Amino acid sequence: MLSTGNAMRPFTFLLAGVGLCAGPIAQAEPYGDCHFHLLDFLQNGEFDNRDGAFPCDASGLMADGRYFQLPYGERHRRLTGLLDVTDRHDIADVVVCGMPFVKKWAEDDFFLRPKYYLDSSSRVKAARDTDLQVAAAFMDYQRHFAGKPAQLARLKRLHPFICGLDTTDLGAVDLAIKRIQEYPGIWEGLGELMSRHDDLTNLTTGERPRANHTSFIRLFKFAGRVSLPVSIHHNVAPISRNDDEVKPPWYLDEFLDLLNRTIRDETDAANRPSVIWCHAGISRRIVVNDYRQTLERLLDAYHENLYLDLSWVVLGSYVYRDLDGWVALIGKYPDNFLIGSDSVGKYSGIPMELKKFQALLSALPAGTRAKVSHWNLASILRKAEVERHRKGFGRGGITLPNDFSLPERFGLETLGQP
Repeated sequence: MLSTGNAMRPFTFLLAGVGLCAGPIAQAEPYGDCHFHLLDFLQNGEFDNRDGAFPCDASGLMADGRYFQLPYGERHRRLTGLLDVTDRHDIADVVVCGMPFVKKWAEDDFFLRPKYYLDSSSRVKAARDTDLQVAAAFMDYQRHFAGKPAQLARLKRLHPFICGLDTTDLGAVDLAIKRIQEYPGIWEGLGELMSRHDDLTNLTTGERPRANHTSFIRLFKFAGRVSLPVSIHHNVAPISRNDDEVKPPWYLDEFLDLLNRTIRDETDAANRPSVIWCHAGISRRIVVNDYRQTLERLLDAYHENLYLDLSWVVLGSYVYRDLDGWVALIGKYPDNFLIGSDSVGKYSGIPMELKKFQALLSALPAGTRAKVSHWNLASILRKAEVERHRKGFGRGGITLPNDFSLPERFGLETLGQP
């Protein structure tokens, strides 16, 4: 296990003017958002209701604080609102996924109807239909703006990923294939696939996911074979009870095992997946030692295929506590870092989240700043698109041949062996 040194204590970073910038604010680069959820934990989300077509406010929010459920045929409104945000805030690319879980409203919590997974002790359960809503938004948009090339061209900024997969189910890869065949030409990746995720994992019904579960092995091998980038949320350690309780990265070996079995052991470089590690393995109340050095060793081994998403709490809890050290690490591996909003069901929240990266971006040399801000994400997506086309899986989003199938024991080779 990679290890050790002084603890990095999480803290809450509030960006009210980017006071951490060392020197003047750098000239703005376009943004690339590697992590946006079109839907929330109730499988609804913000949409463009400025015409007042539905009984809610202009963003789709009802008086009870929940979003109105759009009917099929109208779900393009989720994307028109999102695209307007990309126009106003110079966002070049957005990875768009649904939400792989739905929050249950349990009888013993009848007095509190939840909107977020932490609102109550009620369980969360897999949302297998979340990708249908995302696909419907893209299909509705294409139909609504048919014959309007300028509007259709805007969709090239949005890159939908499949996320509604139970990562403890060996059949998850079959569901991914089903979604691709149901909506050919739509999907450009897999993710955010859920592995260990602090309180969310603890609230999940059924078997708990882990990165080296055979389901993940199958999904990652499939992603490599068909050149779909794949993003995974896998915490590096269990949660701590307070900022002083340091824990070893107990879960790192699971992630390393996944990388070893799907990247290192894959002899054909063209079939190795491009892996985006959400939040670089950090989540709420994760307190580990010398984490930057741990990530450096990981990139030393896997920089050709591993990319670190710096969204959410890793930015405040780790990056801004040791900005010079992280600038040096990014300088060593300028092609391997991404930024993202991790905004959940609310595209209007994307700009505020991306602006939190300004202090980091301003501290980077111009060329590196451009890569981290948007070029790295664009490069991952464009390279995957080229590879899919070369392999015969269509242009743009993936299209699988009607006779596509995987070997019966695909990814199961080590099961049942002593």
